[in-house]
Amino acid sequence: MKKSIYIITALFCLNNLYSQVLYNETFNSYSQGNVGTDFTGTTPGKGGWLTECLLPGAQSNNLFTITTEANKGNVLTLSNDTTIPLDTGLIAKKNGLGSLIDQRTPGNNVLKFEIDYYTGGVQQQFNGYGQHIIIGDDSTGDIRLANKRLISYLFHTHADQMAVVGKDLGKNIKLDKNSTNVAKIPFNTWITLIVYLDYNNKKAYFETPYFNTIAVGDFLKTSTSTNLIEDFKPKTLAFIFTTNSTTTVDNNKYDNIKITALKSVPPYILSAENFLADKFNLYPNPATNVVNITNNENMQIQQITVYDIAGKEIKRQTFTNETNIQLSVENLAIGTYMLHLQTNEGLAVKKLVKK
Repeated sequence: MKKSIYIITALFCLNNLYSQVLYNETFNSYSQGNVGTDFTGTTPGKGGWLTECLLPGAQSNNLFTITTEANKGNVLTLSNDTTIPLDTGLIAKKNGLGSLIDQRTPGNNVLKFEIDYYTGGVQQQFNGYGQHIIIGDDSTGDIRLANKRLISYLFHTHADQMAVVGKDLGKNIKLDKNSTNVAKIPFNTWITLIVYLDYNNKKAYFETPYFNTIAVGDFLKTSTSTNLIEDFKPKTLAFIFTTNSTTTVDNNKYDNIKITALKSVPPYILSAENFLADKFNLYPNPATNVVNITNNENMQIQQITVYDIAGKEIKRQTFTNETNIQLSVENLAIGTYMLHLQTNEGLAVKKLVKK
């Protein structure tokens, strides 16, 4: 019995070293009703959340509320008010995440963000904004400009489409690998969105259980910073809700927000990338002048980026959905390189040795 207890204790301590929950918001500790008393985004309301009404839209604290949801408890709700005949643009924002990130164990440089999101009904965009879930890195909490956003999920509510963009991601991320462009998600449905930001390896992994998919993208890939997590530290989480409807009550809801610091990306997440890589053949490898890149499953290559082992981009070449490629490597110095193959099914990474 003692031996079992010791083993369990050791595993628990080890888990704490490699995984830390830095922030966990369920909204269940707050009373129902308005989130705050200031719709200018200056004075924090419940839980430190700032609430701001965008001009020239409706201006009311009643548009930001804590409501109850069946099987979930309390949730954060952003909505319009049909009694106010104006367009509506709302921002709910939580600043101060940087101090939470600083509490992580040194070396835990993978940040995992999770959120449950209720898509609401068909809505028209107000002032071109659309609906956003944003992780920002600006020290003042500014998230309106694209260069202030590390990651941004964008839901086009008039067309049930969701896309994700980010700082230096390098490409459009396909949350649903079976879609031709952006992912189609249902209206009036709760979905879970998960993203892993791997600062050590300049990667972002987007897990979407609704699609049962994991999408991979480069992250901060052109930055020359030697301390990425410090220079691009998440500082703000923000939600933007917009609608120009004045005849129906439109809303988005948010719940179960969690930020976790990890030592590394979980193996099951990495395996999605490795699975694609296993489908490609490189020969000859080591190579001198040309390397052949082939696959037997008709996967189409759109772009190849060559990195050295320090993570520096050496070469990039675009292709038109080609399945077999001869890549010239004669100008590469002798050494080891990582080939990032962007395909119609996601990103595959292969190692190449130049001799």
